[in-house]
Amino acid sequence: MEAMSSPLLTCSRRVSILLGLVAVAGAQELAVTAQGRLFFEQPRELRVSPEGGQQLRVRALTGDCHDLSVLLDVMGADGEERTFGPLSGNGFLATDAGRVVVTTSRHGGLRRLVVLDADGAELFVREGASLSGATLSSDGRHVAWRSVEGVEVLDLASLSTTLHPELRAFVPIGGGGVVGVDPADERVVVVRSRTGEITRNRLPAAVREVGVDPAGRAVFALTARSLWRIDLVSLMVSQAHVLAPGDGEELVDLLVWRDGVHVGLRRAAGRTSVGSRMQFGVGGNLQGSTQGASAAPPRTQILPVPVGSLPWPLFTTTQRAVGNTYAEYQNYGGSPYMHPGVDVMGDDGEPVFAVDGGVVKAILTTSGQYHWRVAIGEPGGGTSTGYLYAHLDLPTIAVSVGDVILPGQYLGDLVPWPVASFTHVHFSRIEDTGTTWSGDWLCTDDTHDEFWPQSETEAPVFEKTIGPDLFAFCKNESSFYLDPDDLSGRVDIIVHVGDRITSSWVCSVHELRYSIWPEGAPGSPVVEDKLAVHFDMMLDTYADGPFDPFLVDLLYKEDSTCDTDGDYSSREFFHVITNSDGDDTYESSDADEAWDTTLVPDGDYVIEVTALDHAGNVATASMTVTVAN
Repeated sequence: MEAMSSPLLTCSRRVSILLGLVAVAGAQELAVTAQGRLFFEQPRELRVSPEGGQQLRVRALTGDCHDLSVLLDVMGADGEERTFGPLSGNGFLATDAGRVVVTTSRHGGLRRLVVLDADGAELFVREGASLSGATLSSDGRHVAWRSVEGVEVLDLASLSTTLHPELRAFVPIGGGGVVGVDPADERVVVVRSRTGEITRNRLPAAVREVGVDPAGRAVFALTARSLWRIDLVSLMVSQAHVLAPGDGEELVDLLVWRDGVHVGLRRAAGRTSVGSRMQFGVGGNLQGSTQGASAAPPRTQILPVPVGSLPWPLFTTTQRAVGNTYAEYQNYGGSPYMHPGVDVMGDDGEPVFAVDGGVVKAILTTSGQYHWRVAIGEPGGGTSTGYLYAHLDLPTIAVSVGDVILPGQYLGDLVPWPVASFTHVHFSRIEDTGTTWSGDWLCTDDTHDEFWPQSETEAPVFEKTIGPDLFAFCKNESSFYLDPDDLSGRVDIIVHVGDRITSSWVCSVHELRYSIWPEGAPGSPVVEDKLAVHFDMMLDTYADGPFDPFLVDLLYKEDSTCDTDGDYSSREFFHVITNSDGDDTYESSDADEAWDTTLVPDGDYVIEVTALDHAGNVATASMTVTVAN
């Protein structure tokens, strides 16, 4: 953690943009979806601070939602409009402290939170593992986020930080404090001051959301049936509103905004879901109720899936297109990483369904509106497995933490992706510990093999590596390339191969194997059908663990000659097939593996490589080389 400064990016006054910001901000209305979720009726690119003192308009230039290059049009309380940029990020918060907060999150690699001043200079930078859930206080002057260390709160004026233990559903309060839900007992609301003073208030039911009024006088806690008010001076707890049980209603969402407390309610009416918004004063008195949208969610989708298989998370009776495969090399700037899941392609607003039952363990975003996700796991508080469904549109999410989920149940809709033709659900099998999860889970294995049905027939494709050669050769663990007609010593073999899965996007293959035999003697191999890689390993990408970067370096070649790349404009996968002892356990000793040409007589040899995809399609490529020790 460090405070930093940088040169002014750009700063200008443009009356037309200023007038546009004022017009949009003045017209914003708090509304409620059919799922009972609260949202502002305003363009996706607009951000308004809690007290209305700052407005941002985000203008994307290049990139994607992993690492957007943007211009920010900022109007502050002084009435001036400024433009910052270009700068990188995918989450943007307007504050009431004259600062702008920019967050960047990827599936793996660097997580970053930056605070900019009114001139666009960097005042504060926080980099670290698993930063997520950046949240502003209701007065817009503090920001809190979750890291592997706990919950951190930043005072946007003094730029001082306070670290608190892990909490769920947290929001910052004045002076560096925080209020949240005890992850060990979800009925307990915990208030922590900057100096470590703690108050605990136990409610009769699990708490879904918490909020604090801008003056810091009271905490509000939402359960499925009640809204509770905790006075921060007297510490008295009172019920602000109670629903009659059994009427098909539940409280879903909570927003403390300016001088009011707003609650989103969902009511089931047959197959129709109806949302309503209730408004309370900061004293807890009900001031009014407004009925919002109504809709009939898609029916539970249950397909006759064979035993041992999974339905696709998007309803289908045919093969789905895939945009990224499990453990595929990814690099959107920063550090490369292994893709921790399968990107199943869909349409904007397409419904997402649970592939299995369980309990909702988490609903969170790692950064901004494109990264909302739902995690569903096994009941209980121990270590268990479950499934992750990422890139849902927040207002459409139809479940809450703690809900019991049935197989095929509707979860929400896909958020429209800022990259053309790449709207998708990121899906993976995960493992974590606790009754709720915080986002730093492990990915246990590849689920792609289990999807049903799979009917695509396009086999992987081998491409040239260097010039006309299909394969490339290096001295073991080096970038010293060898002439294939003059191999000697311990040699690494590199292949260039990719796969398309009912789409135009090139993905990594599922498995690679290879054999080597003397030319003219295929029946006498010196290496026989040896496993190079099977992309079904555990990944600690979400936790920024050590295994992820190790696998990147072990399995993919990254240098100026064989330059592995994986983003939205370039997909080139160069695999080091000799970095394996032949099993599917990957360890540091595998990097020392190579084809030891000193163990065979000089002469010509045929190297044959086989690539397999998840649907069982197979491609082979071969090349004749000469050993000359």
